Amino acid sequence: MKFNKVLLIRFPYYGTFLGDASSLPVGLGYVAESLYDNKIEYDVFDMGLSGNTKKGLFEKINEFKPDLLGITMMTMHYKAHYQLIDELKDRFPSLKVAVGGPHLSTFREQVLSDCKSIDYGVVLEGDELFVELCKGKELPAISGLIYRDNEKVIYNGNRPFIDDLDKISFPRYRKFELDRYLALSIPIHTTRGCPYDCIYCPVGLAIGKKFRARSPEHIMEEIGYWYTLGKRDFLVWDDNFTLIQDRVFKICDLIEKRGFKGLSIGIPNGIRADKASYELLKRMREAGFDMLSFGVEAGNDRILNNIKKGTNIKSMERAVKDACDLGYDVFLYFIIGSPGETWNDFQESLNFARRYPAAEARFYTLIPFPHTELFKWAEKNNYLIRQPEEYLNTADHFVNKPCLSTPEMSAEERVKAFEAGWKLTSEFKVRRKIRSLGKFGVFKSTIARFLISNTYKQLYKSKLFRYLVVLPLRKLKSGS
Repeated sequence: MKFNKVLLIRFPYYGTFLGDASSLPVGLGYVAESLYDNKIEYDVFDMGLSGNTKKGLFEKINEFKPDLLGITMMTMHYKAHYQLIDELKDRFPSLKVAVGGPHLSTFREQVLSDCKSIDYGVVLEGDELFVELCKGKELPAISGLIYRDNEKVIYNGNRPFIDDLDKISFPRYRKFELDRYLALSIPIHTTRGCPYDCIYCPVGLAIGKKFRARSPEHIMEEIGYWYTLGKRDFLVWDDNFTLIQDRVFKICDLIEKRGFKGLSIGIPNGIRADKASYELLKRMREAGFDMLSFGVEAGNDRILNNIKKGTNIKSMERAVKDACDLGYDVFLYFIIGSPGETWNDFQESLNFARRYPAAEARFYTLIPFPHTELFKWAEKNNYLIRQPEEYLNTADHFVNKPCLSTPEMSAEERVKAFEAGWKLTSEFKVRRKIRSLGKFGVFKSTIARFLISNTYKQLYKSKLFRYLVVLPLRKLKSGS
C-alpha cells in the first residue's frame, strides 16, 4: 500500500518534565525532511503547542485528508496516548497509523499488541524506513518495521543503523509553526547512539548503543542555514557531543573560519566529564558555546560505580570547576536514591552542588524504566512500591512520589531528599536570575522570584505576554 499524504503528530505531555512543546521536535523534523526530499506530501500537528487541542487535531485531519498518520511517542502517559489513537481510529477508520519514537523502540511488538489501532511500528531510526513504507515497499521487505498480518504482529528484525549521517538532510522545519515554540534556540543533533551502560538510562534502548557522528562540515551547513535566517541561538541535544574530542575541536575551528559571529550554543543534555578536557572546554567557549550540563548523578565514587556511570568524582570535580572558571552557565544533574545510596550519600550530592557557582542544580526522582538494568534489579529485589503500568502514566522526574524503597533509603527518606534537593534547586534559580538582572537594582530579588514562579511559566506560554513583557525586559537588561 502506498501513502501519498502524511500527517506527522507529536502528542502532549502535560504535567510531566517533558512539559509543553517548548522546543522543536528534532526526530520528527528529520522524518519530515526525508518526506520532503522524496516528494511525499506531509503536514505537521504538534499537540504540545498551546491551543493545539484534540479537537484541533480532528479538524486538521478533516482539512488535510491524510492517508497515514505518523506519530512520535515517549513512554510517559502512554495509556492516554493509546486512548487517543483509538479515538482517531474510531473517527477515521480508513486512516492507517504508524508510531515511532522512544516508546515504540523500547517496547516494540508489545505496543501493537496493547493498542490494536496502531498499524505500523517504526523501530529506532525512521528517516529511511518511513519513506519506504510511504512508497509502498512490500511490508516483509522493510527491515525495522512492525506490522500486522491479520491478527498476528510481525517484526521484520533490526534495521542496520545509518552510518553515514551526512547523507541525511537536517531538519528545516518547513511545516512547523516556528514562531509558536517557547524556546528561541534551534535544536541540533550532531551524533546518534550511546555506547555507555548506565543502569538507569533507557536511551540505549530508545536510540541504540552504536555511536555515529556527523562530520563537522555537515554541521556547519546546518548552522549556516539558520545563520542566514538570523538565528544565533542553538541547543545541541546530543547524548555524547564530546565523545570524540578532536571532532569538537574541528567544529570550533570551522565556526570561526565560516565567520559565524555572536553564536550562543548550549548543551542541555549533558556531556561526560571524562571527555571534556580544559583545553576543549576553553576552545568551545571561544567558539560560542556558553552553556553546559553535567550528569553528575551522585556525590561519591561508590554510587557512581553502582550505577555504572563509567567515571569518577575526581573527573566530575575537575570538569565542573573548569567549566565554571571559563564562564559557562553550568547545569548539574543528580539522581535521588540510586542503588546503595543512603541519606548521607545524598548529602554528598548536595554538598557537591554547593561547592560550585553553577547556574542550576537539579535533583531527579529515580524512575526505573522497563528493560533497563535498574528495573530488573528493583523487580528482582522487590524494591518497587509502584508498578510500571501506574508510574509510567503518572510519574515524573520532578514530582515527589517515589517509585522505589530500598534498605538504604526508604520511600519517606526519598520524599525528604526530594524536598531538600528542590529547595537547593530554587536557591540556584533565584541566584542565577539575580545575577542576570544587574540593571534592576533593589528589585532584583523580587523580580527573580517571580521569573521562576509557576505564574510566570504560565504567562510565558502566551505569545502576547512574551511580546509585551519578555522582549522589553530583555532589551532593558541588555541595554539596547
